[in-house]
Amino acid sequence: METPDLQDVPRRPPAAASTIKHYPADDSIFIDDAYLINGIAGRILWKLLLIYSQTGRSEFSNKEIRLDTSLQLPDIKDNLEARLILLRRRLQDRCDFVSLTPSGRGQFRLEIRRQLTLQEQPHGTQ
Repeated sequence: METPDLQDVPRRPPAAASTIKHYPADDSIFIDDAYLINGIAGRILWKLLLIYSQTGRSEFSNKEIRLDTSLQLPDIKDNLEARLILLRRRLQDRCDFVSLTPSGRGQFRLEIRRQLTLQEQPHGTQ
């Protein structure tokens, strides 16, 4: 049996990687030094990315997000859905490798198509 010459084997380019920075002062999110979003939507995205990076989990529910007191969401119930829609659209417009995809009623999936490095920035730096 003939073994293929290593030069004939197509090589895969190294997987692209990106850095996502979170600035807690205003919950700004920057992807590769380009501004993405801030405020509550930024806080939500950062929380989802942390969970994903620590556990590999990518399925979430609106209810789970709403009940997470660490996110300090306002009391207005419908506001969460509006913020998730804004976040989904902003990701579609500015980031082709992170997305939020509906996966059922009140459910969504965080899809990551690139290796990410998450960096929490100290207060007051950019």
